Amino acid sequence: MESRVPFEKERDALLENVAQGLEQVITNMAHLNRNLETINTIGKDFDNVASLWREFHTAIVTDSNASNANEEHKE
Repeated sequence: MESRVPFEKERDALLENVAQGLEQVITNMAHLNRNLETINTIGKDFDNVASLWREFHTAIVTDSNASNANEEHKE
């Protein structure tokens, strides 16, 4: 005679399945976290480049507006 009834066997199997699923979720969350940290680091690396281009654009627009204003005054 077996000491474990079918209910207990099924429950144990389901609990093992849930535990494996949770382990997989934790692993995937850790992987996602690493990817997000990498994306954040890469984004921060572009801050200096973006700032430089922003300054360049501002200088060009300001120079262009000044040139247009000078041309209007000459006419």
